[in-house]
Amino acid sequence: MGEYTQPKSRRPDLRATLLQIDLMDGLYKALADFGGRIASRLADSKIQADSNAIGVLDDLLGAVYSLILARHHFFDDRNDRPIEIPVVQRRALQVHNGDIRIDGKWIAGWHFNSALFRIAAVYHRLLKVMIGEPATKEYIPALLPKAQTFYQQWRGASWSNAHAHAIHVEVNTLKHTPQGVHLSRTATFEDALASIGELLDLIEAWSDNSS
Repeated sequence: MGEYTQPKSRRPDLRATLLQIDLMDGLYKALADFGGRIASRLADSKIQADSNAIGVLDDLLGAVYSLILARHHFFDDRNDRPIEIPVVQRRALQVHNGDIRIDGKWIAGWHFNSALFRIAAVYHRLLKVMIGEPATKEYIPALLPKAQTFYQQWRGASWSNAHAHAIHVEVNTLKHTPQGVHLSRTATFEDALASIGELLDLIEAWSDNSS
């Protein structure tokens, strides 16, 4: 068989396309502020010297992007109704016909789910980085008490992680149960927003106090 060649297709103009969000909107402003905090940490020499920390911040910024795009497409919390099968079927048929819709409520939920997965991944990986064991195979129940102890030493207070932990539980439901969140979501947009703040609090505490 001959060597496979990637087929050429039409591509959009490669010039940057920027979406200007309304910084007078409270939720957009909170997300924009998270971007500033991430940028600040990426300028920190301690972060720059740790590829694991850089990877965590990269994925956390991806979660911020996903929440911005979810809001841009008018995301609604779906904690009171199941997945609408006709909507999913219609989208699948559109894909079959080569028509890829990039707006609407379904795409808003798609961006939101992307944020949830990224937040859950960052939560687990960040705990490993914070306790100085990036290669450990331990899961969150074993990692969390260690991280809480370090945070208490660094800040003289307990680390608030309720929202990040709730999203971790939600993502585990998505990953490991047959129906996922077919009946309803439990995590809300506000949960996702608050969880990013919690994760940044831990990153900042570690960055300010690590040697």
